[in-house]
Amino acid sequence: MKQISLDLFTEYSFLSDLKLSNDESRLYFTETRADVENNSYVQRLHEMDTVTKEVKTASDWQKKTATFFLGDELYLITKDEEDPTVHTQFVKLYDESVRFKLPCAVNSIRDLNDQYYLALISINRSCANDHHLSAENRKANVEKRKADEDYVVFDEYPFFFNGAGITNGDRNMLVLIDKQTHEITDLTSSTMDVESYDVDGDDILYSGVDYTTFKGKWSWVYRINTKTLQTEVLYDDVMQISRVFELQGKIFVLGTFGKEYGAMEANKFYELKDKKMTLVCDNEYSLYNSVGSDCRYGKTKNFMKKKDKAYFITTDHERSIVLEFDGTSLVKVADVEGSCDDLAISSTGLYVIGMKQQMLQEVYEINQQLEVLTSFNTAVLEDKYVAKPQKISVDKPMRVDGWVLLPKDFDPGKKYPAILDIHGGPKTAYGEIFYHEMQHWASLGYFVMFCNPRGSDGKGNAFADLRKSWGTIDYEDIMDFVDEVLKNYPSIDSERLGVTGGSYGGYMTNWIIGHTNRFKAAATQRSISNWITEVCASDYGIDFPIEQEYDDIYNCHDELWDMSPLKYANEAVTPTLFIQSTEDYRCPIPEAIQLYTVLKCRGVESRLVAFKGENHDLSRTGKPLHRIRRLKEITDWMTSHL
Repeated sequence: MKQISLDLFTEYSFLSDLKLSNDESRLYFTETRADVENNSYVQRLHEMDTVTKEVKTASDWQKKTATFFLGDELYLITKDEEDPTVHTQFVKLYDESVRFKLPCAVNSIRDLNDQYYLALISINRSCANDHHLSAENRKANVEKRKADEDYVVFDEYPFFFNGAGITNGDRNMLVLIDKQTHEITDLTSSTMDVESYDVDGDDILYSGVDYTTFKGKWSWVYRINTKTLQTEVLYDDVMQISRVFELQGKIFVLGTFGKEYGAMEANKFYELKDKKMTLVCDNEYSLYNSVGSDCRYGKTKNFMKKKDKAYFITTDHERSIVLEFDGTSLVKVADVEGSCDDLAISSTGLYVIGMKQQMLQEVYEINQQLEVLTSFNTAVLEDKYVAKPQKISVDKPMRVDGWVLLPKDFDPGKKYPAILDIHGGPKTAYGEIFYHEMQHWASLGYFVMFCNPRGSDGKGNAFADLRKSWGTIDYEDIMDFVDEVLKNYPSIDSERLGVTGGSYGGYMTNWIIGHTNRFKAAATQRSISNWITEVCASDYGIDFPIEQEYDDIYNCHDELWDMSPLKYANEAVTPTLFIQSTEDYRCPIPEAIQLYTVLKCRGVESRLVAFKGENHDLSRTGKPLHRIRRLKEITDWMTSHL
């Protein structure tokens, strides 16, 4: 069997954006591949006949393939490269002619009735009416923005977001689009940021925050009548809301008051009536797929409605399941035994993009059983060594589950180095699915170990609760897991252990090197070293002390400092590699610089590699050559020290 090479991910096909035609005869999805020559990615659309299961390519390779169904027709979304005032063009599939254009960026669009489309568009408060101006005035605004492109003005909070860049003044606005004239009618104001929406007959339900200087964590719920264009406030109390939707003539809200487990508590199902929330269905799950992998790319969804029922992808322990909500209760309708990355609901079953049994993404149909329908990634792994995760659990009051990958050509009579990989979040989860970087290290002759400590997703609120506990119970769980692995695998050389992780995993790597010397090499990625600066300078910001439930979120520097790895940096002696991105607004680059500076000044072997133009998602969606360089830096660091 051949090794999984460092750059093999450039040959993987990443699948996303499942869509069923209205008559359910065709299933569409997007394939993304790395374009190494141009250090980018390309996408193309595929169409599957749902009866014969025949797949055909529906578009050429291009930089981005976005699609929307309008009526029975699927439209490709493009930009007008010659006219910068046109942000969205609708091109009918298999037809190169442009059907209509809009002077705004469209996030989503759907049929509302015979006269209108309903769309969610992006605007900026600085030129909120740009989509209503004449072409000449829009061109003048384009030139003005060019003249000001060397300047950034912040006058509200938040003002940037990871992956989106500078967002000061940005809002998501609901609009009506006349199907004949394409005239745009605003439904929400230029200060309202719409977060979720749904259609209820002639009414539009939505949740969002109306603000001019500071956007809080709590959303309200509104209703707009599309006939009168009148807006009604349905809920204006303090609640963290993630989704509002109509079902069976009732208004349901997914949200939490955080009374039991704080703001990170899993969303519950409430019925909204007469400005009051009535609990309909309790819930312990995060209603999204949180099973991690570095082998995904593209637009996916965790929610769908079909025939007066709602469907959600969620994480149960280390696997994805699909839940059905019928207005009163949640029922599991599918268990993917791996990761479910996207779904489409038909009248006879479900279609999902999934990863299972150490295979890369494929399209599956679920109708009593899971049937694979595609083979985009079969050939790329068929002659490679793919290590099968071996489960290891730590028996304690809150059991910790994890896994070990055996090195290629494993010989029980030999000693091997090992790498501990810590996931981000922390409210995410590792599972028994393919992870490129881990499989690469196993191919090189490393044991690889990874686990879900307290704070992880998939085991309910109590297990995920890390309020005021970062670096304590989670650190204990991870060290207990390492001890259990070493006990069960005597072939691991305990003097040649490495540790790495990103985001929360980077935070924990920083914490580990200040609290133990058992690891001989560390690679900390997109990390946090100082919670005081992280709270004041990241897009996560003030949410953290809110979630920790500090008594005074504006005077909590002592609590933040106690949970900061930087406080313990003088104890660190582990050779440490720092990987950071210059446009990471989730864990900004000063988080790496602060700890790197301490280690360097104290003579601890250290190296910082900063990737220009990349953000927090470097390991997953970064430019291909940057992803190759990142993994090479980490691998070389481990090899030189282990």
